[in-house]
Amino acid sequence: MKRTFALAAFVAVSLILADCSKSPADKDQPPLPVNVVTVVEKEVNEWDEFTGRLEAVESVEIRPRVSGYITEIHFEAGAIIKKGDLLYVIDPRPYQADFDRAAAEVERMQAQEKLAQIELDRAKELRAKNTISASEFDQKAATYQGASAATASAVAAKNAAALNLEFTQVKSPIDGRVSDERITLGNLVQPGAGPENVLTTVVSVDPIYAKVDADENAVLKYVKLSETGKRVSARTAKIPAWVELGNETDFPHEGYVDFVDNRLDPSTGTVRARVVLK
Repeated sequence: MKRTFALAAFVAVSLILADCSKSPADKDQPPLPVNVVTVVEKEVNEWDEFTGRLEAVESVEIRPRVSGYITEIHFEAGAIIKKGDLLYVIDPRPYQADFDRAAAEVERMQAQEKLAQIELDRAKELRAKNTISASEFDQKAATYQGASAATASAVAAKNAAALNLEFTQVKSPIDGRVSDERITLGNLVQPGAGPENVLTTVVSVDPIYAKVDADENAVLKYVKLSETGKRVSARTAKIPAWVELGNETDFPHEGYVDFVDNRLDPSTGTVRARVVLK
């Protein structure tokens, strides 16, 4: 919000008195110089300052999706990494064996399905000549359907085995900065939601959020300004914002407000807002 103020300087009128109050000696003195300042108009920005905290836009806990022993670590603590970078390798040999077994089962089921298809085609020809009974034909059709379903099941098992094999390579899902190794080489890991299952963490570094809590009076002021058309609402436009850290001055980091919460926190009497910094 900008307001215009009139700034002026006035001369001291105590120096300008009636001549009758001065002595003859004073009348011989030259007039005193007087500085006159012209009235000007300036736009003045009004700022509201809030205390907040910085948060990563994305933060991921890296957890294993299969059980096994860690055989390789491919990152340095604190390094900048890219999405898809390899972080850990879990011993893949058991999962490779499961995949090979599942792949062989698919081939076996496909062979049985092919044989059932051949027998069904032959039964169709014989049934057309009334050489076989309807029940015999139905049996051949059911055998083929069963073989087809068995093939589909085997393919699904192979896909699951392939997925587990892929999960032995633990990769970063985002760009960012990686933390340290929470679990080191040679240790057994397994899936789980507990803190003991976290291998490491990755947080994004650009952009970054600054989250602040605006007090009720400030919120009401902004609402009134928006309703009167003096300022657009932060809910519908990107309002500029500037941020400084604890060891900085003059708010050197520019960003914009991209989110204002939809309710007042009854415990603090504040509304959460979020600033995007790049």
